[in-house]
Amino acid sequence: MEVNEPEDLMNTNFKVTKIPIGILKKFKKLCKERYGDIYWVGISELLNIQETYEQILTQFSFLQAQIDELKKAGDKKKLKTFGEYE
Repeated sequence: MEVNEPEDLMNTNFKVTKIPIGILKKFKKLCKERYGDIYWVGISELLNIQETYEQILTQFSFLQAQIDELKKAGDKKKLKTFGEYE
């Protein structure tokens, strides 16, 4: 975790309202098993996972667009022999 501002070093308490008990139990279990029962680490990791997921989706969309372009180009040009196109 990179600390850039003095605010990043400050701690605060917060209250979460109207969270389903099942979700809260899963989150507490996750934090206990993976992050030493430290909730802020669990929240931080979930935010990092979300960021990574969004990056992966962006890259996947780009790759899918390239695949679609190659498929369209493949319909127009057919390979006769190695390096020769019709």
